[in-house]
Amino acid sequence: MLNEQKRGLESARARGRNGGRPKVNEKQINKALNLYHSKEYSISEIVEMTGISQVTLYRYIRTTGKAKKNKLILI
Repeated sequence: MLNEQKRGLESARARGRNGGRPKVNEKQINKALNLYHSKEYSISEIVEMTGISQVTLYRYIRTTGKAKKNKLILI
């Protein structure tokens, strides 16, 4: 079975197909984070404006918050 899967994946790649989830547009993430930090919009409004999911937005908020904390400690 593994060989058949491997051949199928190679065949798909040869046709220009790549597997996996599509990446989130970095512009949309930055826009969403800026809207969030402005404190003028709710999460649901930001999700509606940017088209990213609520879970994705919270994930980026959490990771950028940790990055900021780490930078403050290092300085």
